[in-house]
Formats: sequence, C-alpha cells, structure tokens
Amino acid sequence: MKCNEVNSKLIFYLEKELLKDEMLQMENHLSKCSSCSDRLVLLQSAMGVIEKEKFLQPNPYFVSKTMNRFKEEQRKANQPVFTRLLMPAFVSILFVLAIGSGIFMGANFALDTENIQQSNLIDPYFNEIDNETIELFFLNDGYHE
Repeated sequence: MKCNEVNSKLIFYLEKELLKDEMLQMENHLSKCSSCSDRLVLLQSAMGVIEKEKFLQPNPYFVSKTMNRFKEEQRKANQPVFTRLLMPAFVSILFVLAIGSGIFMGANFALDTENIQQSNLIDPYFNEIDNETIELFFLNDGYHE
C-alpha cells in the first residue's frame, strides 16, 4: 500500500470499518512506515479529544430557564390588545393629573397670605438656630429642671 492510500483510510482503520484483508495491509504498512504510524498516533490523540468533548455536562438550569421564557412569552401573548394599548395612555393621564394637581395646589398655596404671615413670625427662630449649636443651646438657656 502507498502512504497516500493509507493516510486516506486511517480514520476507517481506527474505527475498524475496513475489510479484514485491508486491515492486514494497513497493519503491515504501519509497522514498516514511521511517518504513517506517526499520523496514526496523531489521529488517535485527536479522536481522544473529540470523544472527551462529546461528554460535556449540560447546564442543569437550561430546561427551567427555557420553560420560564416560554411561559413568559405565552403570558404576553395571552394579554389582550386592549390592555397593551391602554396601559401607556392610562399612565400618561395619571402623569398629567399629577402635574395639574401640583400646579393647582401651588397656585392656591401662594394665595393663602395668612399662613405666609404666620410663617414670617417663625422665621427668625429658624435663622437663629444656624448660628448656635445644640450643645450651646442646652448649656446656655435651654434645658432647666
């Protein structure tokens, strides 16, 4: 047998898919030819790596993740179109109402001058607190028993 012919049949030789007489011819050639036997060793190591990679462990959570995604897609598909279209409109209306009520309350608060005048009476006390720490307040004129 020639080296080219042996090299083309090496994989079949490893898998033992050749006829008996071809197997004997391959064995005779491999025992005599070092380059072909080196190729056989290289092919055997490559096949070993491939066999090892065949038995990789799958992700244990793959099925549960896939099922959860499937259920979520089903839930979204079962949601009526009415709900999907009106939800943004409802949120927009609530947003406009919140801004409008804030403007309304702000306008009415500014017109309430009586409360503003009362707050002006309290302001000096708050301004005084900035200059005095709580420790000094208790030491000087605060807490008496």
